[in-house]
Amino acid sequence: MSDENYTLGYGEGSMEWMTSRTADGHGAFLLPYLKPGMRFLDCGCGPGTLTYGFARYVAPGEAIGIDRESAQSDRVGKLAEREGLANLRFDQGDVYALPFEDESFDVVFASAVLGSLTDANGVVREMVRVLKPGGTIGLKEFDHDGDMVWPLTPIIEKSIEHYHGIRAHNGHAPNAGRRLKEFMIDNGCRVDYVNAYYDQQKTIEELVPYVERNNQLFREVLGPQYYELGWTTPDEMEECIEEWSRFARNPAAIYLAAWVEAVGIKQ
Repeated sequence: MSDENYTLGYGEGSMEWMTSRTADGHGAFLLPYLKPGMRFLDCGCGPGTLTYGFARYVAPGEAIGIDRESAQSDRVGKLAEREGLANLRFDQGDVYALPFEDESFDVVFASAVLGSLTDANGVVREMVRVLKPGGTIGLKEFDHDGDMVWPLTPIIEKSIEHYHGIRAHNGHAPNAGRRLKEFMIDNGCRVDYVNAYYDQQKTIEELVPYVERNNQLFREVLGPQYYELGWTTPDEMEECIEEWSRFARNPAAIYLAAWVEAVGIKQ
């Protein structure tokens, strides 16, 4: 396995967000490219909810989810077994060295993976390797330099700086979304579709659970990384969490998270 320090970790807060993603929602941009009988690979599948949804669109074709932490997908795998979804399976593996033959998939996909890697272009190269000529690659990634958060306070500004800083410290690009076309073109794919949009949190009802989940990430995963680097203290982190909670209940507050999605065709 490659030695990557996954910034968001595998705690409850991270899993809650990843489990909320569905093929019909988060992955909808790729659905027009899917047909029954296709062989589909989800790279860095996490808990597997996206893979599970895509499996239904390519059935009876095989859908495989691969991730370095195989335990994440156990619950979805058992659900698929109970429902008789026989074309879905999950494997443990490294996205830098996919354990599959050249040109063996019709579609390869990754969401929120490239921005958490030190060599995103190399991983796209590996994804294209296992893709058949004329096959489809679907990529979706955040672009934190495009996020809009308002109103800002000094504590919230510092919190955002720390988050961008820890990604950079871990060798990850906080603005990977804007590079999806570049990654595809560099690796021999024609870009067929690209779109940028905001995951919008505009009301108190939307912001409160969103911020609560992020605060859980602060306590579980991000805070310990900051403490080790001497960027902040546990007491300061609790102040930050309280500030974000006040932010979420401010009727004037918005939190717009920037994403880019793209589809390419292997030449």
